[in-house]
Amino acid sequence: MRTKLVKGALGVLVMVSGMLLVGPATVGVVPAEASSQGAHMMIHRSTSLDAASTAIPTTGQRSVSDGAQSTVRTSSSTNKAESVSMATSNCDGCSGVATTFQVVYFDGKVANADNSAAAWSSCAGCSSSAVAVQLVVARRATQLNVNNRALALNVECTECTTSSAAIQFVISGGTRRDLSAQAKDMISQIQTELGQRLQNTPRSQGLQRSAPLAKSLTDDTAARLAQIILKDVGASSVQRNIDVRSGQ
Repeated sequence: MRTKLVKGALGVLVMVSGMLLVGPATVGVVPAEASSQGAHMMIHRSTSLDAASTAIPTTGQRSVSDGAQSTVRTSSSTNKAESVSMATSNCDGCSGVATTFQVVYFDGKVANADNSAAAWSSCAGCSSSAVAVQLVVARRATQLNVNNRALALNVECTECTTSSAAIQFVISGGTRRDLSAQAKDMISQIQTELGQRLQNTPRSQGLQRSAPLAKSLTDDTAARLAQIILKDVGASSVQRNIDVRSGQ
């Protein structure tokens, strides 16, 4: 089992390295109470330009949820904000949910930001879901370099549910109001709900039905989040980049 776990973690890292590679850089960890089913929630709060969540259940902890939240500001044109969410299940009947939410304000003329979500499963009757949400606010930027990617993969998996969703919002110009704490809480809650709903997609539906369902759930969530952001910051428009994947 240890070998399988290590292989699973390496598999996710290889996938992400092909997309947008970033390591967790957190300065605070806040544990949430475990549920009656044994779920273990960790919330990472970061003040760096890197934010990452990683959920890897084990036979000793079959249900794991990991979350990262970050709000940062930079005026450097060379800095890049990177948000990553990774979930992998390698034990039968296990479930992992990873969610990352990053808000980054670029005060310079150039904005560089990457957002990615990756999920990987190799087991029977298990599930993995990863959701990464990134809000890029670049009010004075004349050059935007943003990327948004999702990846999901099943390897020797039976009756698995594996989904990833990357949602990126970009606001350039316009209002000077920052996203409020209340709006951040609402977005985090809705994001967590999406992760749980992706995880609970009926395994019997198969990829041909589960993939459109995952996309529909993500599109609906992105629309809800966009409304919250626009209303809260007073912007007239926000660019939405969405990528959704289901394991196959």
